[in-house]
This record gives sequence, C-alpha cells and structure tokens, in this order.
Amino acid sequence: MDLVMTNTQALISWAILVFLTVLSVYLGQIIHSTTLFSVFIFAIVFFKGQLITDIFMELKYAPSRWRIIMLGYVLIVPSIICAIYLI
Repeated sequence: MDLVMTNTQALISWAILVFLTVLSVYLGQIIHSTTLFSVFIFAIVFFKGQLITDIFMELKYAPSRWRIIMLGYVLIVPSIICAIYLI
C-alpha cells in the first residue's frame, strides 16, 4: 500500500484530467441532445472528482468518513446543478 503519491501517479492523473476536459468540450460539439449531454458530463464530473479526491487530495487511504463526504459533495452538487438545468 503506497501512501505517498509519486510524480508518475500525479502526471498520469493530470493527463487523465486534461483528456476528460477535452472530451467534455468535444462531446459538447457533437451531442445535440441536452439530456444526453448532461448525463455524459455528469459522469465525467463524477469521475474527475473521484480522481481528484483519491489522488491529489490523497483521501484514498484517509478515514472513510472524509472520503465519503468529498465524494458525496462531488455527487450531490452536480446532481443539483443538472436538475436545475434540465427543469
């Protein structure tokens, strides 16, 4: 169990975050359905939030309560924004 983030892990995580950001922009150009686009973006936002929580905030090995709080935030806030936008 590696408790310290290495430079390689940080670089790979950063590259994934950049790729997902570019993917979001690309999906915005090719998907014309607001609902479908919102679902894809919601999934990307959740995955990016989980990656940031686990890797950059290093909460993967922290007490589970802190990780659950952060992942809950990543799930609840975009859900509310998505619901407001789609209504």
